[in-house]
Amino acid sequence: MMGEIKIIKKEDYDKFFQKPNQKFVWNNIAFCWKDYRNKPLEVVKDFLKNKSGLVIDFGCGSCRNMIFNKNIEYYGVDFSENQIKNGLEYVRTKKINAHLFVSRLDKLDKNIFKNEMFDYGLFIGSLHCLETEKERKKALKEFFRILKKNSEALISVWNSEDKRFDKVSNKGDIYMSWKKDGKDYMRYYYLFSKKELIDLLKNVGFKILNLDFSGEDRFSRKNWIFKIKKL
Repeated sequence: MMGEIKIIKKEDYDKFFQKPNQKFVWNNIAFCWKDYRNKPLEVVKDFLKNKSGLVIDFGCGSCRNMIFNKNIEYYGVDFSENQIKNGLEYVRTKKINAHLFVSRLDKLDKNIFKNEMFDYGLFIGSLHCLETEKERKKALKEFFRILKKNSEALISVWNSEDKRFDKVSNKGDIYMSWKKDGKDYMRYYYLFSKKELIDLLKNVGFKILNLDFSGEDRFSRKNWIFKIKKL
């Protein structure tokens, strides 16, 4: 179970504790996470409606956002082996045409993930999990590279202005706990300002089509959701 969530600035945590290995963290909580996050997001369902072709799910986790569509072939990437195990079970159960890979998002195998390969992209709740500015920018550049010209994608990160982040000044490097078997596993997140993320996306080469954070569902309230286009 998740239990009470502790939110702490990374710099404060690092004064007293060893840096948590994020692959270790996510491999340990993956099976709990699968049960906690087990349905596709409405915004993703709307985005993929009537789509066809190749779709990349970047930081796919347990693949819950892969929706059955006989006209879509998915590729999913995640750095957690156990998340990919969950994903394999999910796509088999749902009879989804998908190819899943364990990989860092900033270091894709170019023999598999070729330039301008994908018709559409999903980058949902993963960019803010990358621990350095260099890694985040490189992952976005890889995402840009593998999308076809004029293709569209959805990307989301935590809404840093959410009141739960007031205690960590609504910005920067933080940890959020996940309790399992009486132990706290500390998940890393980077809290973007809205302007910071918009500037980063534009710097990589994306056009912002719209920013939709006005939905009434829990995800829309707690995240910034961008629809973007590769120019």
